[in-house]
Amino acid sequence: MKTLVFSLAACAALTGLAQIRAGEGIANTTADNRTVQNVEFVQRGGGAEYGYRGYEMPLGLTFLPWAAPNFESTVKGIRFNFGWGRHAGVYGLDLGVFGRSGDFAGISADVFGNYTERDAAGIQMGLANVVEGTAKGLQIGFVNYADRLEGVQIGILNFAATQWTLPLINIAW
Repeated sequence: MKTLVFSLAACAALTGLAQIRAGEGIANTTADNRTVQNVEFVQRGGGAEYGYRGYEMPLGLTFLPWAAPNFESTVKGIRFNFGWGRHAGVYGLDLGVFGRSGDFAGISADVFGNYTERDAAGIQMGLANVVEGTAKGLQIGFVNYADRLEGVQIGILNFAATQWTLPLINIAW
């Protein structure tokens, strides 16, 4: 399995389908003007301990424990979650059952909800929406939570750690 993952990652990198995030791979020029690619692994989360590298991809697919690109990658485009989706960042459209990301910006419509480890911007829709950083935009769900809210929460239970919270609708700027 590990060989398959490395092979797919190498093919994606060679064909230009993937970009290495800043600081994850740094090209250096030697004295004789040859370009050498240093390999640096992702330091956050479980990817580095398995040797995975983080990429930026236009499409993300997740099905329970499996993800393409890997969990330490960023999806800039569309992510489909069949079960539970997790990526380092999602920027664009997120559709599925349950979505988890480090950072989020765009529109998320996940049936059971969304969990964002840092900041989120845009629209989140699901039964439960949780942002551990700043939520900018709109959260619609049964339960909505944000450490800091700069927008609107619509739901039965709305929480924002840094300001007053109200049931049904919560607005903060």
